[in-house]
Amino acid sequence: MNHSGKFALGVLCSAVLAACSLEPNQLQQTAGTSTAHAQAKSAEARADVPGLSETYAQLRKEQIAQVDYTLSVTIDKTGEVFSGRVIADTQFRRNLLQPLTIDFAGGEVKDVQVDGNTVPFAYNGQFITIEPKYLEGRKHAIAIDYTHVYSTNGSGLHRFEDPVDGEVYMYTDFEPYDANRLFPHFDQPNLKAHYTLDVTAPKDWSVISSVREESVKANGDVNHWVFPQSKKFSSYIFSLHAGPFTVWEDDADGIPLRLFARKTLAEYVKPQDWFTFTKQSFEFFQKYFEVDYPFVKYDQVIVPDFNAGAMENVAAVTFNETYVSRGEKTQAQRMRLANVIAHEMAHMWFGDLVTMNWWDDLWLNESFATYMANLALAENSEFDDAWENFYLGTKQWAYDADQLPTTHAIQLPVKNTDEAFANFDGITYGKGGSILKQLPYYLGKEEFRKGVSNYLKDLSYKNSTLNDFMGHLGKAAGKDLSEWQQQWLYQAGLNSIHASFQCEGGKIASLTIEQSAPADYPTLREQRTQVGLYNLQGDEMVLSKAIPVTYSGASTEVTAAKGEVCPQIVYPNEGDWAFAKVTLDQVSVDNMSKHINDIASPFTRLMMWQSLEDSVLDAKLPMDDYVRFALANGGAEQDINVIRMISRHLTGHFMVMSQIDMDGSERKQLQQAIESFAWDQLNSAAAGSDAQKVWFATFTSVAHSQQALANAEKLLNGKLSIKGLSLDPDKRWNLIALQNEHLFGDYEKAIKDELAKDSSDRSQLNAIAAEAMRPQQAVKAKWLGNILEHRDQFKLAQLKYAASALFPTGQQELYVANADRIVAALDEVNSSDAPELVGTYARLFPLNCSKDGVEQVEGILNSGKQLNPLLEKALKNRHFRNQRCLDMAEAMGSHTAG
Repeated sequence: MNHSGKFALGVLCSAVLAACSLEPNQLQQTAGTSTAHAQAKSAEARADVPGLSETYAQLRKEQIAQVDYTLSVTIDKTGEVFSGRVIADTQFRRNLLQPLTIDFAGGEVKDVQVDGNTVPFAYNGQFITIEPKYLEGRKHAIAIDYTHVYSTNGSGLHRFEDPVDGEVYMYTDFEPYDANRLFPHFDQPNLKAHYTLDVTAPKDWSVISSVREESVKANGDVNHWVFPQSKKFSSYIFSLHAGPFTVWEDDADGIPLRLFARKTLAEYVKPQDWFTFTKQSFEFFQKYFEVDYPFVKYDQVIVPDFNAGAMENVAAVTFNETYVSRGEKTQAQRMRLANVIAHEMAHMWFGDLVTMNWWDDLWLNESFATYMANLALAENSEFDDAWENFYLGTKQWAYDADQLPTTHAIQLPVKNTDEAFANFDGITYGKGGSILKQLPYYLGKEEFRKGVSNYLKDLSYKNSTLNDFMGHLGKAAGKDLSEWQQQWLYQAGLNSIHASFQCEGGKIASLTIEQSAPADYPTLREQRTQVGLYNLQGDEMVLSKAIPVTYSGASTEVTAAKGEVCPQIVYPNEGDWAFAKVTLDQVSVDNMSKHINDIASPFTRLMMWQSLEDSVLDAKLPMDDYVRFALANGGAEQDINVIRMISRHLTGHFMVMSQIDMDGSERKQLQQAIESFAWDQLNSAAAGSDAQKVWFATFTSVAHSQQALANAEKLLNGKLSIKGLSLDPDKRWNLIALQNEHLFGDYEKAIKDELAKDSSDRSQLNAIAAEAMRPQQAVKAKWLGNILEHRDQFKLAQLKYAASALFPTGQQELYVANADRIVAALDEVNSSDAPELVGTYARLFPLNCSKDGVEQVEGILNSGKQLNPLLEKALKNRHFRNQRCLDMAEAMGSHTAG
């Protein structure tokens, strides 16, 4: 799975605002388990609660030796429910001494049969229970007839009706525990199965699953699709997608490729990009893994209302529609598409072919795909700056998450499926991917590759644990990785490093890497990196020497640096090998500040800019100093990745200044300077360039003066144009949102006119967001009512857009006026078992950079209430960001006063 789709609402990715051995015991799995042990286990009844616990999953794994499913499903265009029949051919390890439960959430069970005979059962809305006396013997065919409502929240079998042409589309999304919303079964990753599927669906629909259909037979207004038995895999990566999709076809060296999108989106899809990136990924992975693609065909389905970025269903990957732009993509957007295609494909081997035993190894599944996707792009694509993008995006997400109060070890115990969901974060993906990026330097690139290949070969179609993976890597490299595991996987926290050096006679006399750790997480780690020595040569600051070094402990002497020319800048993580926060020494800071635009390497400039931003976030560098530095130096930058970073930082600081207690005239001067800078950069950027697109987005985020708002309105109405700037529908909505946020011009008419031109669901979602942004109490009350009290009348996507847009950072007074109503709804939300509702509610707590804002969240956290893990995590992080914002304001105030 790729979660970048979570950041597709145009929400700022600034770290200030928050954008955009623990191994489970392997129970004995043989028929020879002692009777006493089995009798002890029989006393354990499954708790009558949603989800699945690790303890019960282990017990059920003891019960069941093998299972295969035959599934028949009937779906239609107009109904609210679908029907199905599943036969689970089940082999047990021994005669059952306790009831068998079958996962099935939110449906209706019509009948249960065992070997053709109807048997009594219990159903509590979460799982079906069959008493052991109906399951005597070791092998049974358990048949269940059922119905289930279609989903509208993106999980289970989701139904979407296109508002433009009325066509209906369906898709499934199951991770970690929603496959049982499609059909009753044993929904845990270590009970892999073969699936034989047949589907009755409207005759003009395509039906897509893990295998290609073997026949399609017409029967009046419907077709009956019959699929052959699949390979063996976990149910969370099974799939059923259906609808009147537009389809494109291609081939990757014998592997059939198909790409699907709904009809009204098809004109914007660029299949050549999709197929090119797909073929390049296949070419790289099959060679790297030395294992042929195991699932015969490869479909990619672009779907609406998707909760994540993409999902690695076996041979039928689903993608969020935000990967389809309605205008010309930037190179970064094209790379983002290539990256997510490669990420999901990597899962076909690592995740689908070899699958984690339980959700505590979810991090490894996602981190490996994250690392491999970037490696594939770096080594076999047109994107020669893939690692710069990794640093700019994934790694900054990881660094941010690792400094939050909710940071955690990469490897965590996961007691139940709800906790698996809670741990999808920047540690799971970003930090894990970053430390896997470090491992090939630490072990050797070929040793790492060989270890991965052997792991996949040895465990194909099986389940595995972290120890299996690390054991294969260690064996290939001839190295014991137990200490490495303890340092990196079982301990939380982010280390900082800096270089300390002395020069004599123009040469380095000594250079050490100093490593530190936060007090709460004091682990000092070992890793391999490079120390970069920089000096001016003519007008350029160039890398004069890169010295590889493995550092550990509090201080590591870099003996190879002795005698080198005394550097003007030292960067102790040259090439971004290590996962560590870099603090520059004062000499390097001074020279970098003087020569930021003279540094020859764009990647180095990128890292230098981030070091400055880190100092702001740590309240060491006053924010106004950074802003002035960026305005003075940013205009000369030509590298698009550095431009993106500068833009991100300026936008974030603009928004923070809207809230903090600072001198009013200084706020006005700095915000106006940022607005003017963005407008100037937009107008001076090369026509049609990516830089032009970046500065357009920046301008629409910071425009606030009457002149700027008037210019934005003229752009929207065609009275003003900028050469090369094409206003596609999504850019037009940026301008409309800006009007509504500031109640400028005929803002209501702007929404109506745009919807008349474009009634797509994307436009309808943007219209909701634009309205919710209005600084009017009546609007806030309306949408709070919809989110908190009338949510059943809306799709989840609509509620997410509204909640994310409701309180922009410049509307703090309106948030304060509605805070009591938001807090009053906490108990009801907290008692919900729907993570989607909890996640939407958490968006109603925006950045509140005030003492009251800190105390409000603190009061909830200290109330003694047992908070939902997702809600508790969101509130702890909001509390931290509010306090950090106050600290930044204090640093700027102290600086101004001094």
